[in-house]
Amino acid sequence: MTSLSPIDQAFFLLETPERPMNVGVLFVLPSTGSTPVRFADHLVSRMLECPVGPPFNARLRPGPFRPLLSLETDEEMDASRQVHRHRLPRGSDLDRLFRTICAIHVRLLPREEPLWQMHVFTGLPEGRVALYFKTHHGLIDGIGFIRVVTGMVTTSKAAGEPRAIWEGLRAGPTAKSARRSVAASGDAISVEGLFGLAREAGTALGDLARIVYSQSQRSLGRGHGLAVPFIRTPNVLRTAPSPHRVLAHCTFPLARARAIARRGKGKINDVMLAAVDVALSRYLEERGTPPDAPLVADIPVALVDHGGAGNRITILQVPMGKPGSAAKDRLDEIIRETREMKLQVRAVSASSLALYSILGHTAASTFESLGLEQSPLLANVVISNPAGLDRRVYFNGAPVELALPISVVGHQQVLNVTVTTYVGQLHVTLMAQREAIPDVRKLAGYVGEAVDRLYAELPAPGRARKPRRAQ
Repeated sequence: MTSLSPIDQAFFLLETPERPMNVGVLFVLPSTGSTPVRFADHLVSRMLECPVGPPFNARLRPGPFRPLLSLETDEEMDASRQVHRHRLPRGSDLDRLFRTICAIHVRLLPREEPLWQMHVFTGLPEGRVALYFKTHHGLIDGIGFIRVVTGMVTTSKAAGEPRAIWEGLRAGPTAKSARRSVAASGDAISVEGLFGLAREAGTALGDLARIVYSQSQRSLGRGHGLAVPFIRTPNVLRTAPSPHRVLAHCTFPLARARAIARRGKGKINDVMLAAVDVALSRYLEERGTPPDAPLVADIPVALVDHGGAGNRITILQVPMGKPGSAAKDRLDEIIRETREMKLQVRAVSASSLALYSILGHTAASTFESLGLEQSPLLANVVISNPAGLDRRVYFNGAPVELALPISVVGHQQVLNVTVTTYVGQLHVTLMAQREAIPDVRKLAGYVGEAVDRLYAELPAPGRARKPRRAQ
């Protein structure tokens, strides 16, 4: 029996039917020549040859104190009970698949059963088969999930040995690290261990005080630090929580994002923040609800690359561009803010940043659970970039045509944007609460257009900017 880290505990304890904490990955595979059903049968039979590995072979158990939870490894877990087959209606397309996955994604995983499911879909155009793997965020973070996925795919067409996502972090150093990362907090606590925990807690509290002090100095214009949460977040896209989700995605060349980042002297993450900022501001203006202050993004930041399972992240708030400003100016503002964030991350301990994140998001969850309609918002959107796959890959001998993350819409929020790479393209996946952003496909299109706008406003060095036509 092993304990969960405070962040892992939070994902379980803050979960509600309206705010399921499920994460997943979607693969779309073109038919390899057989009929779609036979192709799907072949995939399933190969996957079922694979054992269940960490962290997906863990079962949830009561912790030493309520409401804390623990994990127990089940070495005999039966994968076949977790695989579900679906036949989409004739004429279904990717949008129909997205709607079906959204309906499945929001169903809470039964706490007494394995904390993952595999869903296999046929009925897509030209015999394509889709695989959707769903698990709980309390088991693994985005970086860990990317590591799992990259371990399950190959760069060769040869089928080789069977693979299944539920194998988790396959045998080897990363699997051992995964077991250590899950088990470390559950070991018997010695007197020396208690002193170590006390020292860590003292450091975290001291760092937390420094974070708050630097925020107060920044607010007075006397220093630097993280943006003060809740205070200046625009009151937009607010709606009652619900489990209804809509999904869309867009793509554009990675080279274009790199060119923008180079010209703007920032990072690709900054470019994506600016693109989402431009797109979301445009969307809100068209709805007649333009923000009266910079939109605020929740940014997951990896704290420790432990090579294993569980969550080692903090989620920090970054104000974006000023309302009405040009795309280039928004990017400049975002670069300044993300640099402030990075300075703070380097200045304090990982445990203090984790505690800071837990306190802020627990407050947001509490405001929402109390139904406080005019409570301050922590952020307007979650934007993450957990990397991805640079080369064409294959899963059990079949080429992966599309690989998309399926993420969480957190408390007080209605939109999650996750950016991944695949074969020279950036894929932007938007998961939204349907009541707030029913036309999420339009917003996805605006993100792509915002990238073009940034590229146009940041010409290459030595190239004169074209004069604008008079309006």
